[in-house]
This record gives sequence, C-alpha cells and structure tokens, in this order.
Amino acid sequence: MKKKYYTESSNQYIYTVFYSPQKQKSGCFRNHHHTETELNFIIYGSGEYNLGGKNYTFRAGDLFIVRSNEQHCIPTITSDTLLSLNMYISPYFFWNECADYIPYQKIRALIDADIPILNRRCGEDITSVFTKIAKLYEDGREDLRFALRGEVLNAIRMIADGTDVDESADFLSHLCLEDVQKAMEFIKINYKNPISLEDIAKSAAMSSSYLSATFKKITGMSPYNYLITTRIEKAAELIKKTDKTVMSIALECGFTSLTSFNKAFKKLVGITPMELRQMYK
Repeated sequence: MKKKYYTESSNQYIYTVFYSPQKQKSGCFRNHHHTETELNFIIYGSGEYNLGGKNYTFRAGDLFIVRSNEQHCIPTITSDTLLSLNMYISPYFFWNECADYIPYQKIRALIDADIPILNRRCGEDITSVFTKIAKLYEDGREDLRFALRGEVLNAIRMIADGTDVDESADFLSHLCLEDVQKAMEFIKINYKNPISLEDIAKSAAMSSSYLSATFKKITGMSPYNYLITTRIEKAAELIKKTDKTVMSIALECGFTSLTSFNKAFKKLVGITPMELRQMYK
C-alpha cells in the first residue's frame, strides 16, 4: 500500500513509500516517468532494469535513482519473484528538508535527469539505511514518522555524498523556491483544465520566461512537461482502476482529443492506453 507523508505545520507533501512486488517476466517494456525523484531499492530478486536508455542487470541490494521525467522500466525478472521498496521524493522535501545538509548542486543532480550521475548504487551502507526505512514503514506507527523522516534524509545524504557534480553554480533564493512550489500546486489542482504557461506563471507571480528557467532547475522538468506528465500519471491510474472509456479519461485529464492523448501516453508509458488496460484486466 502506498503511504504518503506530509509536513506537520504546513501539510506539504514530502514523499511516498511503498512495496512493489512483481512476478517473473521477460521482454515487458512498459516505460514510465514521474514528476518526482524515485528511489527503487531491490530487497530480493534479480533481472534487468532499463533506465535512461541504459540496461542494468540487478540483484538484491541494488538501488536505482530515477530522476523526474527519466524513462524507466523493469522489462525482465529472472527470479521467481521480485520485491522492491520504492520511494517518491517531492521537490519540496529536497529543497526544504535536505537543503541544510546537502549542497544545492547535488540536490539538482538528484532531480534533473540532464545532469549525469551514477543511477545505480549498492553497498552495505545503502542496504542498512533502506532496511531501517522498510522496518519503520512496516511498523506504521504515527509516533515513528520523525524517525522515518530522519532515515529518509540519511539515505538522500548518503546518495548525495556519492554524487560528483560541479559545485560552482549559483544558489537559488528561498523566495524562488516558494514561487515554483506555488506553480507546482497550481498544476496539480488545475491539470484537468486548459491551462497555459502564462496561467502557471501568473500563479507564481513570475514572468513566463523566468518561471520556465527556475522551474526546470527546481523540478528537473519544464512546466509543460510537468503538466503533461501529471496528466498522464492521473490517466494511467484511471485506466488501471476504472472502467471509464479511454476517451472520457483523456478529456477528464485535460486532453482535448484522443489523438493527442494517445500520442502523449505512448511517449511517456511506452504502450497505448488500451494496451495498459489489457495488462490490468
């Protein structure tokens, strides 16, 4: 079960934790993207991981770092079963919870897929911290939420320590972070509507050009790609969990035609909406 966590004072979404069990398969290329950074820790199982156009052979103890809008999938599982611990980390958590402990340039590298990093990590330290996260998540007690947050922060610090980047870039102001956060919230609330870049910029009290530049630095995606990916994520959930027609889902998620929806869906997911529905019947 996916569990979302929020800050106490402002109720800002910070991350999601869940287990992902899968069975043996071969040649199943169902690519997808996220608006958030995903940390995928392999608890047990083996197979092949496709990430950013590269193929990796994985086993228990491997950690994959998937930045926002970075295409990925597990096409082949060679073991009988696979279990991974997955985490979606929001930009808010990176910039507001981690920024006091991690250099700005390394945070950007863990968000922006255009910055080259080692996407696969392993080692006893990685296994140790993700085992602690798994135990705290399984326990589920509300009074352990701070302990869980501390271990999530430890994991991100550990990953950042092993990330080599150019640390000469200028830092972004806190005000800029807050404004982009407003733009992200505007997209999440209004993705069903026909919104423009100007609408998004207005919500953040920025010019369109300045928003585009800063939005990419903070989220790893352009405002337009963030909007489209949000729409496709919502559409994919409806395709999996409802019997609504593909056309009605397309319109509900902000697309003006079935053609544009199918094209965007195939580009992001790697298969058509109907092919995805067949997989979940």
